Amino acid sequence: MTRSTETPDPYAILHGWLSGVYVRPDGQEVRGRAWDEDTKYRYGLLLAGIDAPPQWRQDWFTYIGDRVWHVEPPDIQDWASRLTNLDGTAMAAASRGRAVSAVRSFYTHCAEDLGAARWNLPPRRALAGPTPPAVRETLTRFQTDALRTAADRYRGPHAERARLAVYMTLAGLRPGQSIAVVLQHIQRDNAAGPTWRLPAKNNSASAVARPQRIPRPVVWALDEYLPVRTHKAPHSTETTGPLLLSRTGRALDRVTFPRLLRDVAATHPDLQETAPTLLPDVVAHSPSPFAEETSGEMR
Repeated sequence: MTRSTETPDPYAILHGWLSGVYVRPDGQEVRGRAWDEDTKYRYGLLLAGIDAPPQWRQDWFTYIGDRVWHVEPPDIQDWASRLTNLDGTAMAAASRGRAVSAVRSFYTHCAEDLGAARWNLPPRRALAGPTPPAVRETLTRFQTDALRTAADRYRGPHAERARLAVYMTLAGLRPGQSIAVVLQHIQRDNAAGPTWRLPAKNNSASAVARPQRIPRPVVWALDEYLPVRTHKAPHSTETTGPLLLSRTGRALDRVTFPRLLRDVAATHPDLQETAPTLLPDVVAHSPSPFAEETSGEMR
């Protein structure tokens, strides 16, 4: 790539940007974003071919050449459409989208942090094309029935808590929702049956939805768990605080929750292959074995 002496060197700008230290046009040194190693490698590879294997020549700077500061949207679209993986196979839509994001981010940096001309590039979707939604992984009804059975038979540590956590997930609660449920949002004296206000799916404990009926099997699991719930002040009490507690009286965390689910699943012979990588979200999006036992909407 040849450039006149007055033209900025895109490689130098890229290195400064990814290093987190660059110089503005007014001479001021700026300590910018601290990039993680994966992003630095990916952006360096896609934009400038840094650390690329010998057979890979698809980086943006090589493609655009002397027109690097005169880029037009069709240039990015054409480059993205030609991208292949290291083995020569066509790059997936999602990967093309990430490649386009790298290019857009570079020019955004040049415009906002270096005072260069604004390119007004279209959104990523317009440049890379639509990304088809990923196929959502789910369990079969047979597998969710097996997980329910495993929870009923589980005799490991804190078995009542494990059963309730699994039941809540089988009822469609996302892990963040289950962890954020508090006792104050559970009402047991309603004429129509027990209800709770579930945390919104943005996992904010302060954002709760309208009261929803608790599936009857979950009520049974709840009744077995509450007498042995390990509440400890100041984190929780018998009537307040998170529902699912650790032995310290604090709410379960996002590491413990999936591990608990996998421990339960591993006890069932039909789930032993699935258990090591089983995710709560997969269970929550699967057919619920409680679907015919409640009219309450849980998802």
